[in-house]
Amino acid sequence: MRELCHSVTDIDRQLEDAARAKQQLDAERWREQVRPRAMRLFAARTAKLHGSRALLKLLVEELYPDDLFTELVGNLDRVPRRRWPQVVAIAIALRHSWRRDGLARIAKRLGVSLTTHALNEPTHATPPRPSRRRFFGSPRPCQGFPLRSNPMRGSRP
Repeated sequence: MRELCHSVTDIDRQLEDAARAKQQLDAERWREQVRPRAMRLFAARTAKLHGSRALLKLLVEELYPDDLFTELVGNLDRVPRRRWPQVVAIAIALRHSWRRDGLARIAKRLGVSLTTHALNEPTHATPPRPSRRRFFGSPRPCQGFPLRSNPMRGSRP
């Protein structure tokens, strides 16, 4: 019985090896013979391709932008054609911005000025969040009767 189990295991292993070898041969044939012909045909048929929203979306998708992209650009379906170069530049910059020198390199290649001074000063584009105390009325400390409830400190007994 053990010999039968070993035979089945050997046959399974041989079938897996054969399937893997076939996949490898198919991949090599694709890369060496079929892919160059397919890409020449693709290149010929895209010679008169115009910029389209589908092409823009495909390019942006290939760059895998993070959530900051949507914050900066908004919905791609609503971006006007005149801003498409900016959208592409932002997507590329986001891809390379994980390190300061990466973003600096992209900015330099595109002729975009990123001065160190502008990068180091805090932005005030969004107003600072009001303090928690402001949500509960007067910014002044509670006055009057000392046992009065204060939302910031909880109720006193």
